[in-house]
Formats: sequence, structure tokens, C-alpha cells
Amino acid sequence: MAFRSTFLVVVAVCVLLLTGAADEKTLSSVDKAPDGLAPSIASLVNPTGFRVQSAEGPVCDVWLLKSVALKPGFKQTLNVKYPFQTGELVGVLRVSDKVEFSDFRGQPVKPGVYTLRYGQQPQDGNHIGTSDVYDFLVALPAATDTDPKLFLPPDRLHKASSKSVGTNHPAILSLLAVESPIAAATLTKEENDRWVLGVPVQGDDNGKKAPVSLRVVVVGKVAG
Repeated sequence: MAFRSTFLVVVAVCVLLLTGAADEKTLSSVDKAPDGLAPSIASLVNPTGFRVQSAEGPVCDVWLLKSVALKPGFKQTLNVKYPFQTGELVGVLRVSDKVEFSDFRGQPVKPGVYTLRYGQQPQDGNHIGTSDVYDFLVALPAATDTDPKLFLPPDRLHKASSKSVGTNHPAILSLLAVESPIAAATLTKEENDRWVLGVPVQGDDNGKKAPVSLRVVVVGKVAG
């Protein structure tokens, strides 16, 4: 009986270790922007991207623009932390077909290439408690999002993004508050099993360079 109990304990520990290893994510670089972008957008994208990978294979790749326009006169508030204008282009996302990928709402996102535009959490009864920070990146199918200068209003932004997940909701990646400037890309596991990509991006403040740091939840969803 003692031998059986010991054996079961060992098996349980091994299962936990293997599960933990399978859940681990790593970060590497990608040296070429993805195919499938409109030429006008591809020319703005930094070719060096960031790959999030699990034991099963690539999960997603993220590229940011070479320079992201900053909102004139922006000041942070309690809930809005990022100096971007609603609907503006920030980067590109590629979802792998090797591993299932879902957005911050837990909606499965189809494999493919998407543009990432800035959006904010609507303040209505359907979104209370989604996140303390209202900033998000919204994923739109790259095949239909071809104008980098277009600043989509929230209703059009959300409708266009909903095609990424086949629901009435947009596909979103949550942006978290940045406590201190980020010098180099990092991938960290944080509360509620969320994996957060921290990355610097070059901002353009009315023609002046202004570095900005982003913290994006690339794996994980809202609690509850």
C-alpha cells in the first residue's frame, strides 16, 4: 500500500511538471515581416518582430510600426495610459496554425495575419470589469485593412475586427500599464496565467522622436 501511494505521488508530480512545462512560453525574434500585408502598410512595419512560442510550436508573432504617431497633448488618466488615437495603426499580428490562439475575451482567433489598431474599452454594461486599463489593441484581417492613414471610429473598428473571430465582438489584446520604460523586449508570466509582451516602440510626437513602452497580453484572458 505504501509503495502504491508513493507511486501515485510520483506520477502526480510528474504530471504537474509536464503540464507546467507545456504551459511555458518563450520569446524569440523574427527578422522578416509577414506576407499578406498591403504594400502601404508593409513599408511602415519594423521587419524585426517578436515570436511567442510554446512547447507545441509558435503561438503568435507581433511586429510594431517603425514609428507610431502620438496623440497631441496627451495626458494619462486613471484608466487610459497610452498616447494613441482611437483607430490608429500600431502594429501587425500573425496567428500560427500550430497552436490554438484566443484574444483577451477568450474568443478563438483564426490563423492568419492581422493589423493591430488602438482602441479603448467601451464604457457600458457589457464591459464592466474587463480590465482596469481601458487601452487595447484591436486585430483586423490584414486582407481588408489596407490604409495605414485611416483612423477608424470605434463602431467601424469593432465591426471590422469582429471578422477575425466570427462573433459580434472585436478581437482584442489588452494593454497593461507600464511602470517604467522598457529597453528591450521581454515576455513575462503574470497573474491569472497571462503572458505579457513588454516592448519599446518609437513614437512620433509631432515630428519629434519620443520612445514609448507597450505591455501587451499576448496569451491569457480576462478572469472569470
